[in-house]
Amino acid sequence: MSRNKNETNLGLAGLFVLLVLGLIVLSLLLKVVFVFRDSKFDGSHNFIVGFVGPTQTKLVAFNPQNKTISTVNINASLDKNTLAKTLEIPVDGIVKARHNIQDKDIAPLLLKSASPFSSSLDGLTFIDAFRLSVFAKSVQAGSVYDRDFSSDLNDTQKSTVLTLSFTDPTIYQENLGIQIINASDVTGIGSRLASLITNIGGSPILVTTADSPQETSKIIYYQTQSYTVKKLSAYLGFPTEESDDKGIADVIIIIGKDKINKLNF
Repeated sequence: MSRNKNETNLGLAGLFVLLVLGLIVLSLLLKVVFVFRDSKFDGSHNFIVGFVGPTQTKLVAFNPQNKTISTVNINASLDKNTLAKTLEIPVDGIVKARHNIQDKDIAPLLLKSASPFSSSLDGLTFIDAFRLSVFAKSVQAGSVYDRDFSSDLNDTQKSTVLTLSFTDPTIYQENLGIQIINASDVTGIGSRLASLITNIGGSPILVTTADSPQETSKIIYYQTQSYTVKKLSAYLGFPTEESDDKGIADVIIIIGKDKINKLNF
């Protein structure tokens, strides 16, 4: 009887171990599914990452369409929001580095960061880091363009550096006329968004101020939801709305009061 009891206990213990292992495997699978869902680099469109070192930031545009990488060096260590607002560029993610990096360090650092336990990524998943590292390795040395963004440059020169480095070919090719309506009751927000759109190859044709503030931000597009609309909606966090009536612009962006404390430009 004692033997039967021991066998029963061993059976229960084995079942318990299998149950625990099953839960661990299930949780890992769910984590991988969520990571894939949250990954942003699609391998087809422009993707901008800031590599932040102790005293320098290297802002890098990965351009799969043209098989190029453009880098801009900034003599300051900046976080994601400060970087985006300072340069008026949509920064997709940040990689934190222990030292200031060179162009040759980009692929190895991304590969090193491609770990589920990495703490160096902000706004990126380890899958993004791995895919970016693979792309970076595939780019020829002659297709890496390195530029400096120094305080010695005037406004026109700075604008030229940004557009040369960060123009998104798809946004440029779609060439949609974009109207920006500042309904936030905060002066200058519309012009800042227009600068960001210009820096990535967009065409803001009109910036106006609403007659009265509006609560809700949104992006209104005519019939077809283009890549430009999807990209701006994802980055700004503005919902989209289809319209059958086409005005002077293909896309209308309304900046409402609801996003004032969450703006990343």
